[in-house]
Amino acid sequence: DPWFFFRIAEKIKENSYKPLKWDIQSFFPPGRPFHPFLGWPYIMIVFYKIMCLFKPMVSFVFVAKISTVIMATLSGVSGFFLGKVLTNKWGGLATALFATLSPTFLGVSMAGYCDTDVVVVFFSYLCIFSIFLTMKKRKIQYYAFSIFSCILFIYSWWFGWYVLFFFTLFIPALIAFRILENIIQKKEIEIKKTIEDFKPIFTPLIIIIVLTNIIGYILGFRSMIHFFLTGLGFTGRTGGLLVNVSVAELQPINIFTKSGFLTVANRVGLGPMLLLVVGLPILVIYKIIKKTRINFSEIFLFMWAAITFYLILHGVRFSLLFSCAVAASAGYVIGNLVNIIKKDIIGSTAFGLLSLLILMFISNAVAYSNMASGMEVSQNWIDMLDWLKENADPKATVATWWDPGHIIAGYTGLRVHADGAHCAPEECIPYSHNIRIQNMGRIMSTNDENEAVNILKKYMGLTDEQCQEVKKKYGNIVPEEACEPASEMYFIASSDLIGKFTWMNYFGGFRAPISSNQDFLKNPGVCCAATPKTEPGQMSCGEFANQGKGVWVWCPWIFTLSDVKQDQEGNPVYVYDYSGLKMTVIQKGNQLIPIYNNQFMINHLTFFIQGQEQSLDLSDLEVNLEKIDGLVWVDPGFRSLIYFAPTIKDSMFTRLFFYNGEGLKHFEQVYSNPEVRLYKVNFEA
Repeated sequence: DPWFFFRIAEKIKENSYKPLKWDIQSFFPPGRPFHPFLGWPYIMIVFYKIMCLFKPMVSFVFVAKISTVIMATLSGVSGFFLGKVLTNKWGGLATALFATLSPTFLGVSMAGYCDTDVVVVFFSYLCIFSIFLTMKKRKIQYYAFSIFSCILFIYSWWFGWYVLFFFTLFIPALIAFRILENIIQKKEIEIKKTIEDFKPIFTPLIIIIVLTNIIGYILGFRSMIHFFLTGLGFTGRTGGLLVNVSVAELQPINIFTKSGFLTVANRVGLGPMLLLVVGLPILVIYKIIKKTRINFSEIFLFMWAAITFYLILHGVRFSLLFSCAVAASAGYVIGNLVNIIKKDIIGSTAFGLLSLLILMFISNAVAYSNMASGMEVSQNWIDMLDWLKENADPKATVATWWDPGHIIAGYTGLRVHADGAHCAPEECIPYSHNIRIQNMGRIMSTNDENEAVNILKKYMGLTDEQCQEVKKKYGNIVPEEACEPASEMYFIASSDLIGKFTWMNYFGGFRAPISSNQDFLKNPGVCCAATPKTEPGQMSCGEFANQGKGVWVWCPWIFTLSDVKQDQEGNPVYVYDYSGLKMTVIQKGNQLIPIYNNQFMINHLTFFIQGQEQSLDLSDLEVNLEKIDGLVWVDPGFRSLIYFAPTIKDSMFTRLFFYNGEGLKHFEQVYSNPEVRLYKVNFEA
């Protein structure tokens, strides 16, 4: 995604700073319309123009890299002002500290990571600060400030609607709480007084929410209602995109387990997390005991934290939003403690413990930042991309799994079959993300080269009917070249796809049911995706694991060398481990024999002698073990072993990556290194 935003910003700059309409590089053919949410690219351009005043020859690449650092700094500023308007300067300082040093923020705010994460944090605090400020001041300039901040947030990140959505929910939540508060404290319901107290808050919120929705709709940003309906797809309440089931950051989390709690706490920081879940409730209880009216800001903080906490239960992808709520709540607690705790031995002890908690948080943040890695592309990938830039025709298209699509398009300027932009069926015509990911899964998983080539061929260009369908949908923003066929196609098989092959197999329609533990043991390496729910007639590995009947199964299995022993005859035995499962390779003279679980012999083995690949067919070897027609591939240093089940040992991905396309007619290898195999697809062979 950082590559995507850099590419868009650079293209806008080259387009005389005018918005772009059609992105022919993404999801070709025919490309896709540019979304209207271009605030972040324009912010990078503004930074560039400012820096040019001081250093005229500054490169745009450099500015794009440090724009993240600038926004991270500004996020601390907006966090401070929010904390200050809610409490005092100490609450502001604590909010800024917790916001900018939370592990999840550190991981996305380093130089070069020009994704929208820093924009999300900065504008979240700015918008909420501006709205609270408007509720206090209630003057026209503050209304304008709030609406402008919210519109700019939405323009920079479409999910920026979430702030107004939360404040919309805050209205009934506050009314319900005030009624409940009256019942508890006064044993009666004072509707009239509740309404009178609520008017100064209700009026500003309604004005901001309504005007922002009207302006947003006029500007083409849709509305808060559309945001809500789309958001349901990410929380699993609607169908959404097929790919979401395979995204690790969108998998459910059980917060009531130790691992689940630590997963969340490690993302936002244990200290602020404790201040939220322990400190904020204690503060409210203290006020109730003192018969002090609960501040409406406390109710909002509870709601903000609760909703974002609910979101994070549907995947750690939402941890950044939760960290914003945690930092603001923790800062609020500290700001109040400064006013509440007296300067005696109890107060000194409390502040000592609080200081220790903060120091531990800072120490963990420093350690995390030292370990965090950037979004650098490895030299092997750079070398392959350089080859494409120098040798591929400008109208060529590149196909592979969707993950590296933004990098390929951003670095080479070429078109890609798919990328991480997630193009929904109503947007990408005729081939949406759902169609493309299933097609690519089929291409990678099938054993039939002709089937793979026929699928790829349709992504060379559109038919006349398909072209007319696209133009009917989008009108004159569709360029003529969108309907022109690609001049050539390149196909990438890369090492990172080994661990992702399970999902390629899953989306490609090759399901492998597991019904019992015995069935599992007899099918080593079976492709069984860890989906949350069972599909008809099958049991997913996710459910299989949760029932205690198996493990999370990925294919191909990657075993790591754990020991070297000798058998009774003195032959070397290499022992490999995969999550407690064992694969052994016994060396008898010049013969290598792979054994799984001491019960099965694998028929096919590939290994290396002095860099030369050797393949063995052991199907005729006489042994007293049951045989499995799978494939064992051992790396040249014998440090790791990869096992391919019979159904995937001859798959296109296995043949393209591990066997360099040997025996394939339509795939001509044009570049290769340890990480990447690049092929030119010959449709006429």
